[in-house]
Amino acid sequence: MRKMKPERLKEIPKGSLIAVRWLDASDNRCQLDEHISNPEVRCMDWGIYLGISGAKRPMLLVGKDVVEVHAEWGATRIPLELVEEVVVLLPREDVAEVIREAATLGRRVKLRRYSKGEGLRVGP
Repeated sequence: MRKMKPERLKEIPKGSLIAVRWLDASDNRCQLDEHISNPEVRCMDWGIYLGISGAKRPMLLVGKDVVEVHAEWGATRIPLELVEEVVVLLPREDVAEVIREAATLGRRVKLRRYSKGEGLRVGP
């Protein structure tokens, strides 16, 4: 794993698995002195590095999920000025290999079929 400063993000190949730490704001109920002394919230997220976008305010794009039939990505958008650290968990080449292996494994797994009334009921 490599820790990277935000200014070096362009060195990361798109498609790499990354973890991102940044400061954010949030709603919170606490004593006034705590609001004043510690207004930021430290956040951590991970996903696929999709790049940096935004002319007025550059954002780090972290891919979370993909709808294959539409080739659409769900992504977290983090303002670059809030990013404290980026860690490359897996480079792009390794991510592609893991995805191929998972897809192959998924084709080999046989799912058990349940008969009517055999499933577990959850809820009221």
